[in-house]
Amino acid sequence: MIDFTHRSYLELLKDMKDSGRKIVSFRDIQNAGDAFVILRHDVDFSLQKALDMARLDNEAGATSTFFILLTAPYYNPLTEEGIKTIQEIVSLGHECGLHYDCTGFELLTEEQRQRRVKALAELLGDAAGITIRSIAQHKPAKSSIRQQFPSFTDAYDDQYFIKDMPYISDSRRIFQHNDVPGFIKQSNKCQLLTHPVWWTRERMSRAEVFRELNADISDAININLVMEEKSIEDQLAQRKK
Repeated sequence: MIDFTHRSYLELLKDMKDSGRKIVSFRDIQNAGDAFVILRHDVDFSLQKALDMARLDNEAGATSTFFILLTAPYYNPLTEEGIKTIQEIVSLGHECGLHYDCTGFELLTEEQRQRRVKALAELLGDAAGITIRSIAQHKPAKSSIRQQFPSFTDAYDDQYFIKDMPYISDSRRIFQHNDVPGFIKQSNKCQLLTHPVWWTRERMSRAEVFRELNADISDAININLVMEEKSIEDQLAQRKK
């Protein structure tokens, strides 16, 4: 039973491997053979949650692709801490790609869209010291934009997504099929998308997941504000001397 605990996640990966399927990143598809699952993680809320999942994948002997969002309101991948987290994910054998948001793309020309995605990919790659080869659109169901970027491997390209390959996702913490292992086994090839935020050590509700995330983000902001206030007070105290 998939209850979105780490235990049930590892059981799902084991079931896929026991069925003779390799679990691979987009980077590794060419060497995956005839039976494989492309394992993809969209990092919408938390880099720490992504790192937790990267460790689970490594424990299971799986490689995966983590799509990092540069415009996330919940985390910043370009801080020193964020860069170190991305580098640790890569050190575990995984691929990091660009998760790009098409908000505002309707105001851009075709050439401007191409330049923006390329620039975002280069920024992420340069910061983390990696090469970005794979991309995935953020919240495509909420956007009218369907853009092709030929210089990248696109997770939503027909050959990987629905038309030519079965696809299943835990979007909104709901799988579209009750029997996830059974769905995956229907075909020799499949793309599985998970969002690391939903998977927890102990069983939690969706509301509890968001409350915990809210607390973690608030604590981090409060710590920085306290440090900033102390810095100002220390400077003012020095001036009085």
